[in-house]
Amino acid sequence: MYRHILCPTDLKDRSFIALKKAVQIAHQFNARITMLNVHAEFMDKKEMEMLRVSFTRMQERFKETALECKEKMRETITNLHAEDIELAYLLREGKPEKEIVSAAEEVGADLIVISTDGRDNLKDFVAGTVTEHVINHASCPVLVIPYMKMGKPV
Repeated sequence: MYRHILCPTDLKDRSFIALKKAVQIAHQFNARITMLNVHAEFMDKKEMEMLRVSFTRMQERFKETALECKEKMRETITNLHAEDIELAYLLREGKPEKEIVSAAEEVGADLIVISTDGRDNLKDFVAGTVTEHVINHASCPVLVIPYMKMGKPV
């Protein structure tokens, strides 16, 4: 039924729970997984020039951050004993809610497995959360995994 699963991760505990479910589904349907990590803090050259930031130095820092994230994603897959699943790793810059929907289209995902992100600040109450945006804008089904802390949803 599902051939390609997109699993966005912010590398926090709550996204690990969603990845665990994505791995279970991938094993069940012999599907592949694309893990996506989005960084809103990455800036392009024009933004850095406006802020008078060294483009070369920041570009190196962004590269280091991206490599660290990719390594953390690989470690997570190893911890889940999911080396037998076909995996791809995507690192993007931008607004997570938009990049998740865009990446799902680009890779041809037929399922997005995402964790709840909670309402952490006032903006979330007004504009909604990343998960809400993905649910409302994705062109494929979205499986939302609630974050459980000590047996209770957060």
